[in-house]
Amino acid sequence: MASMLYFRLADADIRLANETHAHQGFKFYTFSNLVLMNRRKCRSGLCFDRAFFILSSPDDRFIKSFTEGLLQQPEFYLDGPDGRTDLVIERIEILKEPSFGDECWFRTLSPIYTKTIRKENENLREIDLYPTEPKFYENLHRNLTGRFSEFYGKEPVDHFDVVKTADIKPKRIKIADNYRRCSLMSLRIQASPELLKFAYDAGLGEKNAMGFGCVDVVSQGTQLKNLTADERG
Repeated sequence: MASMLYFRLADADIRLANETHAHQGFKFYTFSNLVLMNRRKCRSGLCFDRAFFILSSPDDRFIKSFTEGLLQQPEFYLDGPDGRTDLVIERIEILKEPSFGDECWFRTLSPIYTKTIRKENENLREIDLYPTEPKFYENLHRNLTGRFSEFYGKEPVDHFDVVKTADIKPKRIKIADNYRRCSLMSLRIQASPELLKFAYDAGLGEKNAMGFGCVDVVSQGTQLKNLTADERG
């Protein structure tokens, strides 16, 4: 999905795609897991008739370019253990964005990923974090405010506290040759409205442009973009 979206971005705006690829800082978009409708078991795994995914960004240029690229080339495929599945984008919807106060229940549409560096046997080692560790929430906060500051060029009103979590489901996802430990979950966050909105638009945690940290508001509708695809094989 990440590769497909990057190439669709390049189809519509090659300069933006190159800038995004070359940029060493944060990326300012995220997307959800593929949500399968009418899913059922079959010999090759799961079969489905229709699906959709969410694409979200605080940058209107990203959204416009992704939309143009997907409409120009609506066909794409996903590789699986038993071959490839061909899909086509049927429609793209711009959905109403919720308003934010100082508290919000989010649920993840793709797993949240955060990491830290720890010393083990005199060596520094990169460690993936789970929500059972306080460092997970510390890094979640630091990452969100850092990305906000880079995107808007100013410091946010920095009030952020995860006051409750639920439905935590640990995941292990392979990216290239490495596995990343991450988590699907629901979380209630008290924060400034601008930070809550940015979390909704840009995602929570790290590696958002690889499809991590996309969130929805539990009680206030859905995300920014809803793309529906038909299975064709």
